[in-house]
Amino acid sequence: MAVPGWIEDRWMTKRPDPATGQRRRTSLWGVGLRYRVCGIPGVRKRSFATKDEAKEWMAETIAAIRTRGFVDDRDGQILLADYITGEWWPSCDYDESTAESMWPRITRHIVNTPLGRTPMYLVGDKELLAWRRELAARGLEDSTIGLIWSHLGTAFQAAVGTRIATNPCRAADKSVRPRPAVGTKARAWTALEAQAIREAMPSRYRIVADLGLHSGQRQGEALAFSPADVDEDRMVVHVRRQLRWGRGDSGPYFKLPKGRKERTVPLSPGLLQCIRQHEQGFPPVPVTLPWKGPGNGSRPTATVRLLATTHWGNRINPNTFNEKTMKPALVAAGLIPAPAKGERWEASREMMHHRWRHTYASVQLGSGEDPVSVSHWLGHASLAITLNVYTHFLPDNGRRGRTAIDEWLSAETQAAA
Repeated sequence: MAVPGWIEDRWMTKRPDPATGQRRRTSLWGVGLRYRVCGIPGVRKRSFATKDEAKEWMAETIAAIRTRGFVDDRDGQILLADYITGEWWPSCDYDESTAESMWPRITRHIVNTPLGRTPMYLVGDKELLAWRRELAARGLEDSTIGLIWSHLGTAFQAAVGTRIATNPCRAADKSVRPRPAVGTKARAWTALEAQAIREAMPSRYRIVADLGLHSGQRQGEALAFSPADVDEDRMVVHVRRQLRWGRGDSGPYFKLPKGRKERTVPLSPGLLQCIRQHEQGFPPVPVTLPWKGPGNGSRPTATVRLLATTHWGNRINPNTFNEKTMKPALVAAGLIPAPAKGERWEASREMMHHRWRHTYASVQLGSGEDPVSVSHWLGHASLAITLNVYTHFLPDNGRRGRTAIDEWLSAETQAAA
């Protein structure tokens, strides 16, 4: 279907003079750009100095509209920092703890940089490479630069179709993109390490480790777990919610697990025993908290009989748990050093609760369990995520295939005989 549009001469009248048959000069003669492209639906008028320039832009614009790839570059003149702070970030729906960790990185390493002061439509390989080198000069590790790059790419992607036509992070040359991090594969506890850590934890809090190790639950999911989530008849547990902690004075709240979906995980006899023993020693406590986001029947609050609680019968603050319970247990197990008096704990995120999940995944995959099932039990958004993180935990991939053809030929030959 033809796309309407035309070029008008702003300096001359549209119709000739009836008396002379000639077009006359308008009051705009000599003022501004002469030729203006008009009449393309959804596209603002645009003026050019020459008619050839107007024709070229009009043809390119119509072609882009037909392929649904047109974005007026005037919309991309907004500075990247202004777009991030004024449009993209206010529209994001990250949970508060995620936002709390993301926003300082975004402001420090994107907004407050020369890249942030660049119009969005001008950002290309040259600008991205200069920005990446600046981050490296600040002493940031490759893994951190890669994380910040992903934040930047997400912001650009949100602007595609409105501010820019393509995402420069996705279109960037391989040499411009951050180098893949090396040595960041997920690591698992050995059985002896897992036992030592658990034994070093106060008995009240061991159930948090049990839920991570035996069912792969994230820390927030374990802290929000209830005995009502146990289905002993089917021998499964239902991961229905997570406990999050807001910034400032906003306090704790419940929400759906990561990915906004519940999931079902097989219940091992060992985990069932841990849950029942914990219930006897530390009876679950009903806790009512706000519910944020979808789920919970759209009710603003939820009351949950929490399995893991503090000495005072309250929900557990994950930061306090990490500092007062998990890290001292790691010290007792000889896995991290104790801080000197007056000093802070050594950074040990790689050894915190997520490692229980890694251990769960490693044991499941190492035993030959189907990766698709393990991906579902872990609550990953796709199998690709599971394989990317845990491929090294899979058993020797050639073990079965090494003799498969020989066995198949042997069986077929015997059958034919």
